[in-house]
Amino acid sequence: MLEDTPYSSWWEAYERRRPVVAAPLTWQQFSGLFLEKFVPQSRREELRKQSEQLCQGDMSVTQYEMQFLKLARHAIWLVPTDRERIRRFIDGLTFQLRLLMTRERVSGTTFDEVVDIAH
Repeated sequence: MLEDTPYSSWWEAYERRRPVVAAPLTWQQFSGLFLEKFVPQSRREELRKQSEQLCQGDMSVTQYEMQFLKLARHAIWLVPTDRERIRRFIDGLTFQLRLLMTRERVSGTTFDEVVDIAH
């Protein structure tokens, strides 16, 4: 049984309104609904700006990846597909790494593979 919190109450009410035959929500759909409900627009805008401006700079690839994933988790509408997530990740890498990653951007490489290649 869910703990009685504003979050669980919201989720239970949302689930009651959904058609019984509706397909289960993806994590991305659920996250989007949750953020819209519980994260103020001003905070979402701040996270969007941080996400768009994120660059590796002096960070290691691991540090950049951690920051990228943290922001992507809170700004899921900016990286709605794996392709877009890969594109944004590569665009934030240092110039030298970005040049090396061009081939991976257009191939069938997964996000995890792109990160491994950047390492």
